[in-house]
This record gives sequence, structure tokens and C-alpha cells, in this order.
Amino acid sequence: MSRGHATGSTVKAYLLVLQRPAARCSYSVAFIARLPISMTPLSLLILVERSTGSYAEGGLVSAAYALGAAGSAPFWGRALDAGSHRRIIGATASSSAAFLAASWLATELQSSLLLIAGLALCVGLFFPPITPAMRVAWQHLAPGSPEALAAAYALDAVAVEALFVIGPLLVGGLYSGGPALAVLATCLCYTVGGVGYSLSPAGRTRGCKAAPGTEQRAGALLRPEVILVALVAAAMSIGFGQMDVALTSAAQAMSSHGLVLGAMFAAVAVGSIVGGLFFGARQWSWPRHQLLTASLAGFALGLTGAGLGLWLAISPVLLLPILVLAGLFISPSLLVMQYLIDRALPADRTAEGQACLSAVLTAGGAIGMALGGVWADMGPPMAVFFAAAATLAMGSITASVARDRLGCAHS
Repeated sequence: MSRGHATGSTVKAYLLVLQRPAARCSYSVAFIARLPISMTPLSLLILVERSTGSYAEGGLVSAAYALGAAGSAPFWGRALDAGSHRRIIGATASSSAAFLAASWLATELQSSLLLIAGLALCVGLFFPPITPAMRVAWQHLAPGSPEALAAAYALDAVAVEALFVIGPLLVGGLYSGGPALAVLATCLCYTVGGVGYSLSPAGRTRGCKAAPGTEQRAGALLRPEVILVALVAAAMSIGFGQMDVALTSAAQAMSSHGLVLGAMFAAVAVGSIVGGLFFGARQWSWPRHQLLTASLAGFALGLTGAGLGLWLAISPVLLLPILVLAGLFISPSLLVMQYLIDRALPADRTAEGQACLSAVLTAGGAIGMALGGVWADMGPPMAVFFAAAATLAMGSITASVARDRLGCAHS
């Protein structure tokens, strides 16, 4: 990716963070609470596709969910900056679980696609802002040193990116039991994770008031560097969503067994976790925009390799190492984007900024699934992999072209 060196103090900081009971407890329940980030759109996609026989209609329902999540994220981010995290997370998680259960029931009753999409929209509108909440909570949970806080952020980013793969892995593993099982498991994660987070030490976090004379919210979020990060994040997440559909359609084409799909998602998850821990434990000498450009380019090349593997009709076993290599570049991309958002905004705007980034990733993932559903209905799975790789390449080019704005965040 770029030159860097490992630091013993950073590796030790990982252990210091996880040795603290409050941090360990909050990290664990936040992991459960965030599983629906990736489980919800894929479970809705599979649920509707099984009912209607159309990936495109399933993708539209997932996109409705994403629209709600993207539209409400700034509101919940502002709420986190000003109020009690415990009340916000508890109320939103319970609401999302209820609307998701209603979506499943509407599908079982063969209700109209419009009603199902409307319920999915409500799931997104009340999606709990766990990731921006944890970003703020780490400032109180991590030991008092810059190295420990950086390690905490790295662990959190690894968890987030792992969720985007482990969540679909769970959905894929439950696929053999029917799509309803995946939806109900997602509802359980919303409820257990939301309540658990509210009762954890992280749930006791409260927002801080803005200092007099600080920049207005709209002005802060409309800074050029923030917009550029959002554009790059959109490209990455749209490519990621297309990858999820590509893996699903490829697994179905190769085998009727749900374990094949689970193994493919697991391969990407392993790469993502290893890549994130490796990246977070090193000090990099290259500017952030170069790291972001290289990470997205590596991700795109990995998915291109997967598409070529399908074209050559290789076995699923040989496809797995290619997916591991593709996953290596996922977490580093997110770590850099979160860092750039923090650097661009004042302290009392970071929760809102991270909420907007999370919304872009969630919305982009679902939009990517909608696009991937169209490609999957029109052509072979390898075409979806190539489409995902092309989208990621666009994000890499955007990060490279925007170096004058993003390059100022230099570590």
C-alpha cells in the first residue's frame, strides 16, 4: 500500500484498550448493535427476491431502507452532539426492529411492493447511529493517550468494516433456513444490541455544546474536503453493495448450498480484519489521499480478479484466496476516511460528521445492491464483479484527483 513501520507502542495500545472492562463491554455490545448495518439490506434483498423472483425488486426495497438511513443520519448525529446517547440508541434500535419485523410480515402476506418499501424506509429512518456514537464514546473509554485513542479508532474501524462482511456472512449462513430466519435474526440484533449499548458505559456519553462563535453546522458539513470524502465513500460503498450481490449470485450459480455463500463472505471478512489491524498498527509516511487511492485501487483489482476467476470457471475453493486479497484493502479505506472527517470538523461536529459518513456508506451499500440486482438479472455474476470494480476504481481516481484537498491531512 505504502511504506510504513510497525510500532510496539501501537500494538501495546490495542491490548491496553481491550483490557479496560468499560471499553471491552462497550465494544462488544456495539458490535452486536451494528450487525444490522449490513444484515438489513441483504436480508431484505433476499426476502423480497425469494417472494417475487426478482433481484431488481429486492434491490429497490433495500434502496428504500438506505434512503431512510441517509436522510435521518444528520438528524440523529445532531441529536448525539446535543443529548443523551442512551435514550437515542435505545429508542431508534427498538423502532427499527419493529419496522423490520413488519416488513417481513408484509412480505409473508404478499402485500404490495410499495408497502414493503415504505416499511423498509421506516427501518432506515430510525436506524440507530451506533458508529458516530462510539466514535465520540472512545474519547472517554480509551486510556488517556493519543496512541491509545488512535488504536481504539483502528479497532472500531476494523469492527465496522468486518460488520459489512460478517453481517452478510450470517445472512448467507442462515440462507439455507429461509429468508425469514435472516430477517428475524437481524431484528434480534437490533433489540439486543440497542438495549445492551444503552446500558453499557458508552451509553452514558452525552453530547457537548458548541463553543461560542464556532462555524454553523451546515457550513462545516459543506466544507470541500468533507464533500470529497463523501463522494469517495459513496463510490466505495456502491461498489461494496454490488460485490454483495455478485457473491450471492455467484454462490447460487456454483452451488445450491448456503455454506458456499457464507464461505465467500468469510473470505472477504478475514481479509478485511487482517488488513485493518495491519494498517492500524503501522505509521505510514505517505499522505492520506495516497493511502486512500491505493486502498481503493487494491480493492478494485481484487474484485476484478474474482470476476476473471468466474470467467475462467475456477472452483469456489480457488476463488476464496482472491476474495481474501480483495478484503485486505477494505478497513484501511474506512480508517482513512474517518480520519479525514475528524480532521475537517470541529469537536462539537464530529458525531454529526461521522453520522453522515455512516449514512453515505449505508446508503451507498444499498444502492449498490439495487444496481447489482439489475446487473444480476441481466447477465452473469462476473459482470457484477466487474461493475463493482469499476465503481471502486472511480473512487480511487476521485481520491487521487482531490489530492490538494485531501493531502492536507498528513500523519
